[in-house]
Amino acid sequence: MSPFFSPIRKKVIFFDMNNTILDRRQCFDSAFLEVMNDFTARWDPGEMLFTTQEALQSYKMEWSRHRKAPIRSPISPDELRHICLRKALQPMPVNVSPAFTRSFFEQVEELEDNFVALFPGVEDTLEALSHNYKLAIISNGNRKRLLNNLEKMKLTRWIDQDRLFSSEKDGPRKPHPAIFEKALKTMSTASNQSVMVGNSWRNDVVGAASSGMDAIWIHPGNIKKISERRIGKQKVVIIRSFKQLLYTF
Repeated sequence: MSPFFSPIRKKVIFFDMNNTILDRRQCFDSAFLEVMNDFTARWDPGEMLFTTQEALQSYKMEWSRHRKAPIRSPISPDELRHICLRKALQPMPVNVSPAFTRSFFEQVEELEDNFVALFPGVEDTLEALSHNYKLAIISNGNRKRLLNNLEKMKLTRWIDQDRLFSSEKDGPRKPHPAIFEKALKTMSTASNQSVMVGNSWRNDVVGAASSGMDAIWIHPGNIKKISERRIGKQKVVIIRSFKQLLYTF
């Protein structure tokens, strides 16, 4: 299979961070379970009608149900967390108040970075790509946390902090084109010389295309191993996993 992109035409590859390079879903699951285990250790075993794993699955199912609703209700992420946690812990002997929810997820967030992990093949893929392309990150995540993750996972070998663009510092949240344009300007590259890689169709793919960039969508549920489509004039390559990037460049 011929590559979709080459260093003759492309100079910079931008990546999303969370759930593209870093497996944050696994981080969340592990941290959620640890906090739940801490809470449930205080209760009488006879009061436990659910296991902590069942509570996690119930929370995720409720979250997914709300996020996939045809018409989303105008509630904030914090409110949605509260609704989903209250549903998940309904069979348990605890009053899930807004204060309880805040405390619970503050502890989850503190623990998440203890479980941070790269997706399979990330290091080898970044190393191979770095020989022909400049690598950078465009993320909606918290900048301090992103920097800590870069250091902890030793990603600064390929992406230093000057190539980290976060909505917290560099502009509106993706998919707004302003943050992509800021990254392009700082990297001294044109949109047609750049590619955006991410797991979010709306934030990464549509956002990049609106700025004139081609994109690669990491979509594990894609039927074909690698496929291609377009948004207007922009090329979108769809792959199942990060390590398949080596077949696209």
